[in-house]
Amino acid sequence: MNSPKATTILNEILQKLSSIAEPEKVVEETTELEAVTEETPIEEVEAAAEVEESVLEATEELSEEAELETEETQLMEGYVTEEAFASKIAEMEAKMAEMAKMLDSEMGYKRELEELSSKMEKLSAEPAAEAINHNPEAATEKKPIYNFGMQRSQNTLDRVFNRLNNQN
Repeated sequence: MNSPKATTILNEILQKLSSIAEPEKVVEETTELEAVTEETPIEEVEAAAEVEESVLEATEELSEEAELETEETQLMEGYVTEEAFASKIAEMEAKMAEMAKMLDSEMGYKRELEELSSKMEKLSAEPAAEAINHNPEAATEKKPIYNFGMQRSQNTLDRVFNRLNNQN
């Protein structure tokens, strides 16, 4: 991803930026520029200023590129690899199995199932209930039937219901 040329250029830029931050070197550079301006014509000074501006622009571009590269590396560090993902999943599955075992042992579900199955065996050996025998000669009390409104005259609704009920 990083080419040797880009790293050397980046190193040069960093050196220049660190020299800009030091005030002693800035003073020396300004005295050199004054000396150059006294000895050289204005055209050469302008050319030197243009070169300095192009160098500054190039350093800015390279610093932006370096920032982008560092952002990319930071993003790459944020991604999860397949091995790490698989190991985390395996850890979580192991924890879930462990918790299931704890729940089974603490709650005693297996013991309760064994107790219920033994009770079912005992109950299935006994008859469900006493047999019921039909006795048609047994006398039962008949309840009286109450009919209300038998003496009244029939209206239309009564006649419709009578016809519907007597169609059988």
